[in-house]
Amino acid sequence: MASIKDAVEESITDNLAFVKYILYAIPVFICYNLFNAGNMGWFYFLGFFTLLMLISILIQCTYNVRNGQNYVLPTFNIFSFIATAFKALFAVGPILGISLWIGNMITSIKIPIPLPNIQLIYDIIIWLLIGSIVVTSLILYSKTQKIKDAYNFVLILNTCIDILVAIIFFIPQLIILNGLIIGIIAYLFGVFFTLENAIFIFICSIALVINVAITGNYFAQIDYELVPREENN
Repeated sequence: MASIKDAVEESITDNLAFVKYILYAIPVFICYNLFNAGNMGWFYFLGFFTLLMLISILIQCTYNVRNGQNYVLPTFNIFSFIATAFKALFAVGPILGISLWIGNMITSIKIPIPLPNIQLIYDIIIWLLIGSIVVTSLILYSKTQKIKDAYNFVLILNTCIDILVAIIFFIPQLIILNGLIIGIIAYLFGVFFTLENAIFIFICSIALVINVAITGNYFAQIDYELVPREENN
């Protein structure tokens, strides 16, 4: 069974993990400060490349773990990050765009049942299903980094519900983990310093990158466990 414990351990004990997380966190930290200072032009510019970096980390962590590499995190190579992220956007972007269009079209249908919150429940179910298709496509692509695998619709439809359930169990575990660790650190900084302290902000930046790596690791686990073995080679 996919384990967040294993995902965390492998992500933080990887070779030179601490050094890599510090390097990865620097753009995130700078983006926060640009946003906080109201420098939106540079924020959008650097934020775009920072987003590409985070997407690339997610893809590469999934790929490395799923294919049995002896490392989890990619090396800090800005050109590799950009190339990997653009290829992923090219692979999954059309599915994301079509899914959003279909989701908006379906959720525009009004449910003629006079029960409290029935429309909200309907919308949540639809968006969960749509989201599961997009995430499954992303996971299938990340495993091989072959664009054609992102469009294996038979496999996506056969496995997206199981993957959705696995992710639904993963999210609260990740929230609790962050709440325990970052929550305690935030409390200490709130008492003795301030939550706007640069050290605390940088710790949160590192935590964001670690969460991305953990998610990539977990994606690899659920791919290995939930995608049919004959399709999973």
